Amino acid sequence: MNSFTSFELSILNAIQKIRSPFLDEFMVAISSLGNGAILWICLIIVFLSTKEYKKMAQIMIIAFIGNLIIINLGLKNIVDRTRPYEYVKGLELLIPKVGNASFPSGHSSYAATFATIILFMGKSKSLRIFTLVLAILISFSRLYLHVHFPSDVLAGIILGIVIGILSMKFYFSGYYKKLRLQGK
Repeated sequence: MNSFTSFELSILNAIQKIRSPFLDEFMVAISSLGNGAILWICLIIVFLSTKEYKKMAQIMIIAFIGNLIIINLGLKNIVDRTRPYEYVKGLELLIPKVGNASFPSGHSSYAATFATIILFMGKSKSLRIFTLVLAILISFSRLYLHVHFPSDVLAGIILGIVIGILSMKFYFSGYYKKLRLQGK
């Protein structure tokens, strides 16, 4: 184990000191919202069914595919980082062990991607605030649950913001408009 990994584990151990039965249940519930990206898929479906948010939902589909390719199929397999709980003996995990690699955090990436799109395009202030708070909580829950290193979560957030911005840029580009017109 290198010194950077030790440093990150010390951060996770410090977070473990705030554990309580309430926070345990809360963080498991918050983290589960990101499992399988089901929350984000449901959000796309709901937004597609509204005139006001249909364009934003289409951007979310592009971003979802971008996340899937870049994070889940790409970086996780290339980096193949061991999960932090594998380094700690006797740690009581609150969720089942995760089957894929640790870097970057997919939960954090998807949450940051969707929060970015909603922050830029959402018409409702309460929706923007709610999504931002939810993204922060989901990201923090991954640290609390000891399934990601801080650098995994930070990288996931940064990549998620970039994927969100690039998805919006792509959607509004002339290239995407040409593709849509050719498909009709």
